[in-house]
Amino acid sequence: MTAEQLLIIAQRFCEARRVRITNYSALVAASASAHARIDGIRIHDNPTQQAESMYAVLTKVGALSDHNKEFALICAKIHLTVTDGA
Repeated sequence: MTAEQLLIIAQRFCEARRVRITNYSALVAASASAHARIDGIRIHDNPTQQAESMYAVLTKVGALSDHNKEFALICAKIHLTVTDGA
């Protein structure tokens, strides 16, 4: 997912959980981690690894004022759904 897509998910999540985005860079980092390449070579072999990487970033570098693990899990599940990795 792109950082913009993660932002949309974060905004909806924040509305539902009454929290706020406190670290926009975490959203960018999570997106970048899922789609990382070095010298044009993908870091992750499949969508599951991408989702795991996204989850790791969002839990370690929280993007929200609270409920970061729940948010990270939702983002990982959505990523798997849209990439047919589920």
